[in-house]
Amino acid sequence: MLSIFKPAAERLLKPLAYPLRRINPNVITCVGAVFPVLFFVCVVRGMLIAALAVLVLSAADMLDGLVARAQNRVTAFGGFLDSTADRFSDFVVLVAFGYSGIVGWNIVLPLVLLTYLISYIRSRTELAAGGKLKADVGIMERTERLVALFAGLLAYAIWPHITVVGYNLMTCMFAVLIVLSAVTVAQRVHFAYRHL
Repeated sequence: MLSIFKPAAERLLKPLAYPLRRINPNVITCVGAVFPVLFFVCVVRGMLIAALAVLVLSAADMLDGLVARAQNRVTAFGGFLDSTADRFSDFVVLVAFGYSGIVGWNIVLPLVLLTYLISYIRSRTELAAGGKLKADVGIMERTERLVALFAGLLAYAIWPHITVVGYNLMTCMFAVLIVLSAVTVAQRVHFAYRHL
């Protein structure tokens, strides 16, 4: 859904990509892996405002693709490395809430599983279709999940003691993400069933 705003976001980031034009895009991808680790450290240490800032900065992970296109160095390995870095980031960001105790592991782990299933189903569908399909369907893609996590963490940072049926606001956001992610898994399986 929010992927329709990607071209606009890339236009905003283009001035940032220009000074990096001489750097290998794969190096930018690897450096970008620092942001989820910083986010993890900030959340675990209770530095939630800093964590929010790092989450915003992690949007710069689009820079590697912009630089690759600017250099005409778009490669299959670059796409593979970027996707792998995204999976690393997804895992580290989500488990930060479990390690910090903000969200219980019984809520964190189902979302981790569904997050990986969403990504896996897309790549497996596209592979099975020989690259002739783009299987990025569903209501909860990576961008939506990161925006929701930002909103949930911001609300929790402002109102840490507010609860809904005994659960803090971040746990409630995880529960919403679990439901929407499960719907997305079903949507992608249905898409694969219809098109393969």
